[in-house]
Amino acid sequence: MRAGLIHDVFSAHQGVEDDEMNVFSLGGQVIGPALAWELIETFLKARFSGAIRHQRSVEKVKALEMHEAAR
Repeated sequence: MRAGLIHDVFSAHQGVEDDEMNVFSLGGQVIGPALAWELIETFLKARFSGAIRHQRSVEKVKALEMHEAAR
């Protein structure tokens, strides 16, 4: 699971496109219903880019996860 805090449209799609984020959080006291809906739609439409530099970043995170799981 890769999670991120989403507070604007940019972070909603960029987290998925660059970091393969598949879970997100919204601040309940700072995000209104209309913006929340827009962020959800943006997040669901986004796709991981698959760019080499993004794949390398995701692989680094996976390696850290495996290291922690082996402890």
